[in-house]
Amino acid sequence: MVTSLIRSKQFNRGRLLGRYWRIILDGTGLFYFKEKHCDNCLCTTRTMDDGKKIKMYYHKVLEAKIAFSDNVIVSLGTEFIENESENVSKQDCEKNAAKRLLKKIKKDYPRLPVCIQGDALYATEPIMKLCRVKTEAMNVFEYKYEKEDKEKKKQEIRFQWVSSLEVTKRNLEEMILAGRGRWKIENEGFNNQKNGLYQIEHLNSKNSNAMKNHYLLTQISDILMQLYLAWNPYIKELKQTIKNTSSGLLESFRRLTVTEEDVSYIYRYTTVYIE
Repeated sequence: MVTSLIRSKQFNRGRLLGRYWRIILDGTGLFYFKEKHCDNCLCTTRTMDDGKKIKMYYHKVLEAKIAFSDNVIVSLGTEFIENESENVSKQDCEKNAAKRLLKKIKKDYPRLPVCIQGDALYATEPIMKLCRVKTEAMNVFEYKYEKEDKEKKKQEIRFQWVSSLEVTKRNLEEMILAGRGRWKIENEGFNNQKNGLYQIEHLNSKNSNAMKNHYLLTQISDILMQLYLAWNPYIKELKQTIKNTSSGLLESFRRLTVTEEDVSYIYRYTTVYIE
């Protein structure tokens, strides 16, 4: 699905500096258990308010989201963060998962020009070696502004990035906007999927493979939903919620009769223009 969207060239305007597809990396926790769920569980110790320490078992995932536009941020790749067995000397982590995921992306999209974006966790030499084919200089740039808090006191907000891309006066604003846009994977990505329609933290099965399959199916559903929302101008005008939109789509599958005209669209090449 993602390959088709790239080849359609409908989203070429969303590329960084007119060339690079922005790939945003970020991890999130999915399921938490008080008791060991499976041999692949990650484990952490938490200190409670009363000082008592308890073990928590959990499952985590790393996502690579491709930013097609401000409104369409979809999954390009998924890597589950999990232990191979219970008795590992060192637990799996987000950085190790990133190494695996980046190798998969490079294999699946060998000629795709991309810019990998992530938080400070990824500003390390092993990750950067996977992202480049030669030694390059790293550029540092900063953005700051002032805003008033609730008490009308001025606060200085600062952001700082490192990049192998050359920063110039001509592209500085675009680079800053791209850097600030990294949070979109948390908002359009994980936040919507956790608190909105999909409820990805809800445990639908205790079987590890079923849990993964459900998560991957959610990403496919999210791609279709984001494209539908971005393409349909009436949803914005009606101020309809995503949940109501989803319910309406489901009802249309249940009740509306498929006509010969509908079937004919399957055999046609159709171009959809997105705002």
